Amino acid sequence: MTFHDQVVLITGGSSGIGLATARRLAQEGAHVWLVARTPERLAGALTEVQGACQCSDQKCGVISADVADPNQAELAVAEVTRLAGLPDILINSHGVARPGYFQELDLAVFREMMDINYFGALHTIRAITPGMIARGSGHIVNVASGAALVASFGYSAYSASKHALRGLSDALRLELKPHNIRVSIVYPPDTDTPQL
Repeated sequence: MTFHDQVVLITGGSSGIGLATARRLAQEGAHVWLVARTPERLAGALTEVQGACQCSDQKCGVISADVADPNQAELAVAEVTRLAGLPDILINSHGVARPGYFQELDLAVFREMMDINYFGALHTIRAITPGMIARGSGHIVNVASGAALVASFGYSAYSASKHALRGLSDALRLELKPHNIRVSIVYPPDTDTPQL
């Protein structure tokens, strides 16, 4: 698989796995667009990604958006499409983790995990899928967690949200295959990221 001249949209691209992936794709000649919530972190991430580009023709950029909000996710996809073309690849790498004993976690924590980790991915997928179907190609990559395979003690809220993302990915893989859209899911173990 070659990434040269592919337009890639990465959510959670300002740090961690998202930023590391963005740098690598820039080295491979992709046009890389980062989406995250914090403009200052995005600016620093963009500098790193541009420094990894292999040629001056590569288009890279950032969009500040909270993908937990469906309107912001839709606007982010629309803006990247306007500036660089419909993304060939969507990588949902955003996420948060809030550990704690189940009986001590506030219900708001469970909602936050689902809003960000699950619905954030759902929103970007819903925004990009119509264009990919019309074009007849695309690749969606959802970064879950090892906690989507084996639940972790103290991570009931996080594990549940990542299990939901796994279920969505598995179902979408079947539904989107006839449209030549691939769906992948990644299960990283504990990783040295700012989140952890």
